[in-house]
Amino acid sequence: MKTIRTHILNARTGGAIALAAVIASCGGSAYAGNLDIVDGNVKVTFDESHKTARFEHKGKLVLSGAYTTAILADDTPVDSRNYPSVSMNKAAVNDGYGNGIVYTYTYTGATPQIEQKIYVYPDLDYFLVEATLSGDNAAAHQICPIVSQTSTTLPLPTSSNRIYDMPFANDNWATFNSHNWSLGQPITSCEATALYNVNTRQGIIIGSVDHSVWKSAVSVTPTSSNKTRKVSAIAGYISSRTWDVIKDKASSTRHGIVKGDKVSSPRFMVGYFDDWRNGLETYGEANTVVCPKLEWTKDNALFGWQSWGGMEFGLNYTSAMSVLDFYEKELLPVGFYNEKGRTLMVLDSGWNALNDQQLVNYVNKCKSLNMVPGIYTTPFSYWGSEQDAVNNNTWEGGKLGEMALKVNGRYRMINALSLDPTHPKVREWVEKTLNKFNNLGFEFVKIDFMNNGSQEADSFYDPNITTGMQAYNYGMDYIVEAAGDMMIDFSIAPVFPAKAHVRRIGCDAWGDLPQSMYTLNCINGSWWLDRCYAFNDPDHMCLSKVPFNGKGSNDINEARIRYSCGLMTGMTLLGGTYAYEGDVKNFNGTDYKVVGNDAERARVVEFAKNKDLIKLGNVGKTFRPVEGTFHEKGSLWSKDDISVDNEFVLDAGDAFYYVVFNYGTSGNSAIEKTPDFARLGVNASDFVNVTELWIGETASPASLKVNVPKKDVRIYRFEKSGFGSGVTESVADDAGKVNVSKTGNCVSVNAVSAIDRIDVYSIDGTQLNSTDIEGATGSFNIILDTIYNILIVRVKTVDGNVYVTKVA
Repeated sequence: MKTIRTHILNARTGGAIALAAVIASCGGSAYAGNLDIVDGNVKVTFDESHKTARFEHKGKLVLSGAYTTAILADDTPVDSRNYPSVSMNKAAVNDGYGNGIVYTYTYTGATPQIEQKIYVYPDLDYFLVEATLSGDNAAAHQICPIVSQTSTTLPLPTSSNRIYDMPFANDNWATFNSHNWSLGQPITSCEATALYNVNTRQGIIIGSVDHSVWKSAVSVTPTSSNKTRKVSAIAGYISSRTWDVIKDKASSTRHGIVKGDKVSSPRFMVGYFDDWRNGLETYGEANTVVCPKLEWTKDNALFGWQSWGGMEFGLNYTSAMSVLDFYEKELLPVGFYNEKGRTLMVLDSGWNALNDQQLVNYVNKCKSLNMVPGIYTTPFSYWGSEQDAVNNNTWEGGKLGEMALKVNGRYRMINALSLDPTHPKVREWVEKTLNKFNNLGFEFVKIDFMNNGSQEADSFYDPNITTGMQAYNYGMDYIVEAAGDMMIDFSIAPVFPAKAHVRRIGCDAWGDLPQSMYTLNCINGSWWLDRCYAFNDPDHMCLSKVPFNGKGSNDINEARIRYSCGLMTGMTLLGGTYAYEGDVKNFNGTDYKVVGNDAERARVVEFAKNKDLIKLGNVGKTFRPVEGTFHEKGSLWSKDDISVDNEFVLDAGDAFYYVVFNYGTSGNSAIEKTPDFARLGVNASDFVNVTELWIGETASPASLKVNVPKKDVRIYRFEKSGFGSGVTESVADDAGKVNVSKTGNCVSVNAVSAIDRIDVYSIDGTQLNSTDIEGATGSFNIILDTIYNILIVRVKTVDGNVYVTKVA
């Protein structure tokens, strides 16, 4: 994917115009009469009598009776089936997806002209579909490049089928879901969906890969046991889920209008996959072609602290500095940091209780300890009253009534007043804020309530911008530029576009079981987003009850579950109070001293001492679900409002991780089972040992019995030969050809065979020495700077054999 991303970065500036030029320069061929397409894994059979198409991928039927619709600016509906004439054109295309062919069905005889385009790339595991309107009436607030109202029997078994459902944003504890295949009930998933079978894992993925203009969705009405009655890929979707329709607040009645000589929908990816999980991961990668992933190379994983979880608006200078003291004295010495030795320390909302000199002091102390100082802002939100906008009060050098968005003449508001990202005074304020953070020395910024900037509106300051997503992208582009080298973390934000390094996968979450189940629901549904973002953010890890607000839990089992959520994503930021000293703050009429307690600090130190867990957190990747059934129920705000899996896995190369949660809280509800290795996707014979990371038990892979007590978690690490050395090769039978020993800081290697290279690793996988032997035989001594109790030595011979051994 790196080659692809580099390519699109160079080609991206021209957008649709550049793509059109590439297509035009390649020429094309027009077809009349035979409108079918057969190209590699893609087959389209066109029904000329009904003007609909049947789509097959990899020999599997994925859509039938498909056509294109739109709703014009004046609310006139258009339907490609009603156009008198249709022709098909074939042309070469070369863009960020690679070299391919675009097949264009052109519908004429009415206005606007409709084009349905199918992009086929021989090197890709999917195809793309797009629709374009052109002509005098090329203005629309909805385009559906794919609509099918034909009963279609999908290539899925007749039982245990599901429809994947994702939210537009993570506000208000939005959840992911997997709906049972039921008769006649339409399911609309924002941006993308997966139609899949739980048992076989076969699945069909449909989703938008471009989020620069339109809000998108995929609506599916299932019928029978494996059929669909209706499927629609929708560009121009709004609802309460997109925060455009809000009860008792200003709301949109339709998506913003897009107009021009040509008006195109986003391209929608369509593909059949043997494993729907691979399909969603592929979908994530497909999005990075249009919006390249903001890579982050300074950290392999994130460990640290966020102030909101344990302090909220009680944040103060004394407490913040004291948390740094706690980390310095108790957490850093036991290894709570990433492979670069760095920890991330974030002042969340309420940081403005510190003056500029105090912020400088905080930053300087962080950097002296190899910590990354972080801070917080809400770029598109005004936190005063709506009346301030009605009065057109002056704010940040502009008139608030002109800076705020309106719809149907009323000011837009979710939790705060929504600001227009295109207004120059909004931009000036945002850039000034980010410049201040940079000048103070902050290296991380958490940006929150971003969905305020993506709402539809009557108009925007920039007349060329007519939709919420256009405005949002405009704003995010200057935020990315102004942020400079700071890491950007979306807090509450739309899933797409991925114009940040990190995105929080859910809403606020503290440390009790329902909060963790909510976070795991979001991991369950969005693990694949680490293809679009450098890290998935599971929010702060609160491991004890917060004294001033009662949030969270003091139960150690619940703390283990919450801590595991961070390890499973590679972002483990603690959320406790922890401070030794702090100021007194008033919370709901009661004065509290903002400090931690001995039990809270002792618990997190105990967790941090577990090197196996730290090693897992340092993998820096998100676990995927085993099943995707979302079968376990929990209650966050109302009964059974959370659904989640309880088994997740991650292949980390030299080890395979398998985590099992037990959400049961009553009786003797332990989970006891034998691992189903076939279901996990591995062979027991590939591993030499299993270690459970929370309690330290070990077993042979074939004899492992999973045992998880009620309301607890177990993380099993299946270790390959050479685990911890970065070496995954099997150990060759040395037959006396290679002997390795250790005395003090000296490693001795004696070999009969000619040696190519010797590598020495510590037990945690750190490479300590690498020596090229260049084909010599005999005895070799490698002197290390420090004495290590246990080492792993890898010897590669000239004939290609690899010998791995542990020496003590």
